[in-house]
Amino acid sequence: MNNWGTNKVIEKEEVKENVNPIIFKSLKDAKVNRGIKILSYGNFGTGKTHFGLSSDSPVYILDTENGASPLADKFPEAKVLSICSSEGENVDEKDEVVNFERFEEAVNYLCLLPEANNSTIIVDSLSDVWSWCQAYAKTKIFKIPLEERFKQQFDWAVPSGMLRKLIQKLINKECNVIFTAREDEIYEGAGKPSGRYKPSVQKKVPFMVDIVLYHEIKFINKKLIYQARIEKCRVNGALVGKIIEDISIKKIKELMK
Repeated sequence: MNNWGTNKVIEKEEVKENVNPIIFKSLKDAKVNRGIKILSYGNFGTGKTHFGLSSDSPVYILDTENGASPLADKFPEAKVLSICSSEGENVDEKDEVVNFERFEEAVNYLCLLPEANNSTIIVDSLSDVWSWCQAYAKTKIFKIPLEERFKQQFDWAVPSGMLRKLIQKLINKECNVIFTAREDEIYEGAGKPSGRYKPSVQKKVPFMVDIVLYHEIKFINKKLIYQARIEKCRVNGALVGKIIEDISIKKIKELMK
């Protein structure tokens, strides 16, 4: 009996070793394969989607606001999945739940798609996905009726954790990943806007990416200029604060060298 038990332990260890081998790689190889992970935020029309589409092909877009389609002529090879549904009787409730379920399905699909390796995945925009995730949690997890919402406190750690897992799946994939987001103004107190802005996303997201960009439009010498300011750069902290006109992934890579 003792021998049988010993053999079973060895057999399980051998199977585990074959299924999930532990392989170390050099940091240089890991850097080359992982791609760049970027959070790109700003007001509407400041060039966030255009910036994402400038990245390495093939490009896969999870489009929540139909912002990519006007750029089809310039980027005809990009592949888009529109995941914003407007079906159902209650757009604010039912459709947001459906949208989040479609987003989750799309992320899982891309993470298993071999063709998506060494590519670019764009989530445009993560602000919408965060809103959908909260609606999904209220409806599917907490099961709180709409009329009771204002009377109850929510465990925001639940939807935050759900979304963070999906974001981490994309970040772990060996490709470029670009999240776009809208901006929220920072208030120093009630009715006291600071004139500074932050990304309208789950608060952990800026810590999860390599680079955070703030996009804006400026009129310089009567000319409309699209530019972005680097607010975070994990690769080179000296780039923080640098403003880049007509920003593209190519320009980002050149700076990071």
